[in-house]
Amino acid sequence: MNELITKKSRWNTHWKWLIPLLVLFSGILIILASAGNEISGVVAVYAESEIYENALEIARENQEVKQKLGDLEPIDFFAIAEGVVKYSNDNNSIAISVRVKGSKEKGKLDISADKKENKWEYNRIQIRIRKPKETIKILE
Repeated sequence: MNELITKKSRWNTHWKWLIPLLVLFSGILIILASAGNEISGVVAVYAESEIYENALEIARENQEVKQKLGDLEPIDFFAIAEGVVKYSNDNNSIAISVRVKGSKEKGKLDISADKKENKWEYNRIQIRIRKPKETIKILE
């Protein structure tokens, strides 16, 4: 009995895992492409730290913030990365929402500012508290 044994090609044996792998890589590429603007915005804000640091200092001086949140901790990179950063008007306007933590309570710091003559001027600074749901308007 002389029978010829034929082997299947690699494609025929491995196509079942290759197609899902290609779909996964395509999905990752799409996510990275769409998140590119978000990542660059976060990096730009972190590089221009005076935007949120000065707003945090203004918030720390507010009596209602002291009463409800306590002493506010500095904003770290992860708080900015988790937050929302939106540049507009050719990068001369910004809207930021980042988490802040006080000695008593946590909240979200919302900042809206415009850049005029290389200096940021705040339009709005407020802190949103979840429980109880309320907004402390610091600058409007």
